[in-house]
Amino acid sequence: MEHVSGRRKNTLIFACSGLSNTGKLTMQAASTLAFMRPDVYRAAAAHKGVDAVEDAASEGFRILVLDGCTDRCATKKLDEAGIRADIYMVVTELGIEKTRPSDVKPEYVEVIIRAVKEA
Repeated sequence: MEHVSGRRKNTLIFACSGLSNTGKLTMQAASTLAFMRPDVYRAAAAHKGVDAVEDAASEGFRILVLDGCTDRCATKKLDEAGIRADIYMVVTELGIEKTRPSDVKPEYVEVIIRAVKEA
């Protein structure tokens, strides 16, 4: 984690939040991190637009895009707004397969949370 003037830089997780299992997992992981560590993480759903990203960036947050799959819906939303994230992650690249919408397991959320913390 980067340190800014001796303290940790906060991270906004811009989550895909799509309808597939991997899309749902992005928001579950982001929300869990924001709940567990509100001092470090903030979550925003891509389908709600980029306002939260613009606000967080102006506050000096790192921006982490968490896409569910290679469709990269959250990344596309930022691109359209002319915003670049600091970190890009794709759930399917973490070894979680995009399957049916109900395939949302707690261990998948844990894998994503671990990857975000390491990023």
